Amino acid sequence: MMTHDAPSGNTKKMAQLQSVLAEILAESLRRGFFGRAVVELSVQDGTIQHIRRTVERIER
Repeated sequence: MMTHDAPSGNTKKMAQLQSVLAEILAESLRRGFFGRAVVELSVQDGTIQHIRRTVERIER
């Protein structure tokens, strides 16, 4: 991940993103999970504005 020219406002959001990604991976990589896991970033002028996570489970 390249961060040398990222705006300083991204520091907190990048830590939040790493946490969200770890959580969503832990949830979705369990045996018995069927579905879709999405992490979506909204970026404006190089600054992360929003982080959205979506987990869709398929009932089997």
